[in-house]
Amino acid sequence: MKKALVIGSPGAGKTTFARRLAQKTGLPLIHLDYYYHDKSKDYYSEKNKPAWYAEVRQLMKRKSWIMDGNYSTTFPERFEEADTIFFFDFPLRLRLYGIFRRRLQFHKKQRDDMPDDWQEKITWEFFKFVWNFESYRPKITSVINQKNGKKIITFKTRTDAQNYLNSLKTSVK
Repeated sequence: MKKALVIGSPGAGKTTFARRLAQKTGLPLIHLDYYYHDKSKDYYSEKNKPAWYAEVRQLMKRKSWIMDGNYSTTFPERFEEADTIFFFDFPLRLRLYGIFRRRLQFHKKQRDDMPDDWQEKITWEFFKFVWNFESYRPKITSVINQKNGKKIITFKTRTDAQNYLNSLKTSVK
C-alpha cells in the first residue's frame, strides 16, 4: 500500500482510522477537510472549485499518502491514483452516534485535522447529508465497482475497522 483513500459515511470514524493507519504504516496522512475548510481559500465558493481541484491534484502528486475525506467530485481522479480504498459503509444509527459523539468530544476544542479557526458544529445541511447517505452511496459504489485492480476494503462497523488495524504489522520507517 502506497496510496490509500479513506472514504464513506460521516460519523463512521474515518479520520480516527486514517490516523491509526498512518501510525501503523508510516505513510503520510492528508486530511482533505483541513484543506477544504481553510477559510482563506474559500473553496465553498463555486468560483473557487477549479482551485480546489488543483489543490487535490497537487496533494495526489506526493509519492505516498493516506487521504482521508469524501469530496465526491474528486473521486474519479483520486480512485485512479489510489492503490487501496477503505470504504466505511455504516448504518444510519452508527453514523448519527458518531457525529453527535464528535460534536460533544470537540465542543470548544481544536481538532488537529481541521484549520485553527474551525469550530465543531452540526449544521442542518450536514445532518441531512448524514441522514440521506444511502442516496449518496451509489456514487461511491459505482466507482468502486470499476476497481481495475484496486484493493477495496469495506467496513460495516468500527469493530471491522479495528480488526483490520490489529491485523497490520507496524511499519519500521
